[in-house]
Amino acid sequence: MALDNKDTRMTLDGVLKGAAEGFKGVLGVSVKHLGTGESADLNGDRLFPTASVFKVPVLAEFYRQVERGALSPDQEVVLTERDKVPGSGILKELSEGLSVSLRDLLSLMMVVSDNTATDLIAKRVGLDNVNKTLDELGLHRTRVVKYCREILFDLVGVNDMPLEEMTLSLFNELNEAMEYGGSWSLGVEDNDVTTPNEMTRLLEFIVNGEAAGRESCDEILAIMKKCQTGQYRIPKYLPSKGVALQRKTGSLPGIRNDVAVVTVKPSDERYVISCFTMDAEDVYEAEETIATVSKEVYNYFTG
Repeated sequence: MALDNKDTRMTLDGVLKGAAEGFKGVLGVSVKHLGTGESADLNGDRLFPTASVFKVPVLAEFYRQVERGALSPDQEVVLTERDKVPGSGILKELSEGLSVSLRDLLSLMMVVSDNTATDLIAKRVGLDNVNKTLDELGLHRTRVVKYCREILFDLVGVNDMPLEEMTLSLFNELNEAMEYGGSWSLGVEDNDVTTPNEMTRLLEFIVNGEAAGRESCDEILAIMKKCQTGQYRIPKYLPSKGVALQRKTGSLPGIRNDVAVVTVKPSDERYVISCFTMDAEDVYEAEETIATVSKEVYNYFTG
């Protein structure tokens, strides 16, 4: 079925507002149909902490450097104890001395949101280079200034320690004794941030082969298609068949994010949806709100 809304009684703006009604927190949504250009947003130009969604621009920058010959996906990295980062992922549980290719680190970063893999990749591409690319793409408010390690240590109250001293063993000790709080990691000052509208534009650039070369963007989308996190967010109420998703999620206390390219079969028409929350009283409610927004947007476009 073509993504052509026939019901003039309800606007896309109205769909977003209705689905978000009653949410106890701050919600930002941006939606754009890539065929018709129809778009709408709710707090679309407001800054939100990205949490792990910042891994999307890092991924784009990695492939841009591959195109220039500065990096190779086949390069091997030897895991050290110092490399291990708290939070999501599996590498922190594996043995020191393990050899992993950059290609596999990319998959771990995007598929299971592995923080150790992310920081290893981010250090190689350079955060300044990520932000330079974002500026070149016109995404001037999206910034990547912190590593996963720094974000997680701030959550347990440590933000004045050199990066190299922020070890996994120290984090585990601190985590036992402290409640999550954070002085900057849950806000938009000196943090990795974006707006819903800018993230939608970045995803559109990837779909159109403009964030990097066409082949590179196809590889980015192929990796994002394998996302295993946040199944109760954008995908929750969408059909299990006839819909393809390329996604990335982000999660921190009070924060649940999910951004996706949604392709509806058999027409292969696409729309982009970017959902961000912060200050959520209940993160399960935040996930359900994102799921509801996603469902209503899908219903709107598919009639």
